[in-house]
Amino acid sequence: MRIRLVVTAVAASLALAAPTAAASPAVAAVEAGDAEVLALPQTPADGGTESPAVVNGEAATSADGMGALLLDGAFRCSASLVAAEWVLTAKHCVVDIEGDGAKLAADRLSVRVKSLNRTSGGGVVNVEYTKVRTSHDIALLHLTRSANAEYVRLPTLNPAEGTTNYIFGWGSTNGYSGASTYLKRATVEVTDANSVDYYGGRAIRSSKINGYACYGDSGGPQFKLVDGLRYQVGVLSTVTSSGGVCQGYQTYASVPASLDWINEVAGL
Repeated sequence: MRIRLVVTAVAASLALAAPTAAASPAVAAVEAGDAEVLALPQTPADGGTESPAVVNGEAATSADGMGALLLDGAFRCSASLVAAEWVLTAKHCVVDIEGDGAKLAADRLSVRVKSLNRTSGGGVVNVEYTKVRTSHDIALLHLTRSANAEYVRLPTLNPAEGTTNYIFGWGSTNGYSGASTYLKRATVEVTDANSVDYYGGRAIRSSKINGYACYGDSGGPQFKLVDGLRYQVGVLSTVTSSGGVCQGYQTYASVPASLDWINEVAGL
């Protein structure tokens, strides 16, 4: 299943059913024809091409801590591993965002781990059940077995404005459609540590340094380096689109704001 998001040139409105209009900054017009939209993968547009997913940026050299979330075997979202049997992603990745907002059946979900290629390599582990946080774009997936893969570190504090961070994902590389076969990364700058995600939870807004997130990067991580170690500060919720083209800033649901919930659910 793939979602196609459309922003009209005149009204900058989003053809997407939101959980509630009041709780969803993703359906609000921003300015000058821009709108924030969910970063689920789109159907490739005419003339779309694919190169090694984050727009611009660079090819990732390691898939450590990363997972590609699959729905009925097809790519759905980017994700990360927070424990041997637990995967962190965006809430909107595991609910019927076009319908009633109910959680997707867990037996339709699986995660490819230990591979830079979202279509092959590594291993695919099924999902046993999912947990979503109320009023935050955060979800945890419990796997049916250990992923036997490295997992990420989780911080206690949000990054400060002006911080240089790194984003990873299998999203579009051309700015408007499709998803990348190979994992990419980009460098971004935190511009607001008190923004809001798709469901109104606390989020981190960041802007491009050498690349930015796009459709398909949803649920993927934003990392801050501390003493050479990566800490996941955010989970991609929305991207800014103008005329259907990803550009501008992106918002990541704050991991520190949901850390107590993550620890309680996953028993970390």
